Amino acid sequence: MNNYDLIILGGGPGGYNAAFRAAELGKKVAIVDDNNLGGVCLNWGCIPTKSLLKNAEVMDLINASESYGISVKDIAVDFESIVSKSVQARQRLSKGIHHQVKKHNIDFHAGFGTFTDKNTITVNDTTITAETFIIATGSKPRTLSNLNVNDSEVVYAKDIFQMKSIPKSMTIIGAGAIGVEFAYFFNSFGTDVTLIEAEDTILPHEDKEVSQWVEKVFKKKKINVLTGTLADNIDDEKVLISIGVEGNSTGMGLKGLGLEFSDNNHIAVNEHGKTNIDNIYAVGDVIGAPWLAHVSAAEGLYVAEHLCGLNPKQIDYNSIPACTYSKPEVASIGATEQTLVDSNVEFKVAKSFFISNGKAVAVGSTDGFIKILVGTKGDILGAHIVGSNATEMISELSIIKTNNLTIENIFNSVHPHPTFSEAIFETLLQLK
Repeated sequence: MNNYDLIILGGGPGGYNAAFRAAELGKKVAIVDDNNLGGVCLNWGCIPTKSLLKNAEVMDLINASESYGISVKDIAVDFESIVSKSVQARQRLSKGIHHQVKKHNIDFHAGFGTFTDKNTITVNDTTITAETFIIATGSKPRTLSNLNVNDSEVVYAKDIFQMKSIPKSMTIIGAGAIGVEFAYFFNSFGTDVTLIEAEDTILPHEDKEVSQWVEKVFKKKKINVLTGTLADNIDDEKVLISIGVEGNSTGMGLKGLGLEFSDNNHIAVNEHGKTNIDNIYAVGDVIGAPWLAHVSAAEGLYVAEHLCGLNPKQIDYNSIPACTYSKPEVASIGATEQTLVDSNVEFKVAKSFFISNGKAVAVGSTDGFIKILVGTKGDILGAHIVGSNATEMISELSIIKTNNLTIENIFNSVHPHPTFSEAIFETLLQLK
């Protein structure tokens, strides 16, 4: 029997970051996972989808090449090669995580872990024990029942990587980040795309102006956007369902331990990631929203340091950046304008369009704007960017908001020119 200080169930961003940090702090650690290390993010989500989206970006550039003085003819698309490229990216990164596991002297048990008591699990008929556990098993897509289509037509995000060809038509149900990204991707390769969202806007958690802007761009791309609509009578080659996730918490013997849950199989935890069982913690998607890889990683690091007797700063969930990697890109942090209005919070709006940014004009990427919501003390309450490089630019605003800095700190800095990021500085100058 192998005995550990800490066993982590799940090798995604929450799991492996917790494992690495705990090992660095002197704990004897093991990771248990029945998939390749890296979790959904690395193997089926964040990383391979960004590889796919890069191909869509290249296709967009080819289609717009004449505006750059370049003529391109006889375009051929090898979809299997596109998917293969994404697979290579994830395999390379997964190998890197395995290397880090060995480097940190962490044991990896390939298999599904099931609790027999609060200190013991079995993996492939092998029993291992630990003083403490972290459950970081992630999430899986929510299914949609009573959909009047053939099962062969229905796909989820993971299934995209098994496709051999580009479908001629596709309906995407759910217009959150995943749905919007795949709508952009397939539209770029000529698929006739319909995007359906039950809420009043696509990207319903984003600032309304941002959502409306993306919807306007999508309609110009001939994407059929249907908001405030429930899916019914679909007649397309493929139907991609992207309506959210539920926690991967079944089959591990957790209910037998008396572990408490919230909704959709998510595990209930306190502010330290601790469940109602004193030696079992949980992080990442399995505990609920926000379902973001960087949140999982932050939670894993926090819990590892907490368990090792440090006093880490608690995560500010009001300062979590969210990103959508479509074209245009979308990135945001903090409150939306409507949220502040509904809460009767006093604020000012600074807003500028990329059409006035030198770098954007020079490279032909003027679509979009920056909108920053500033409180009475100069603090940033929320920031919203739609346009090229939005997902990179949001980091500056994340650092400022997380550390309770003010817009004066931005005024006292020097931004390089010409860059997209200097638009943040120029936007806020309206309030000086």
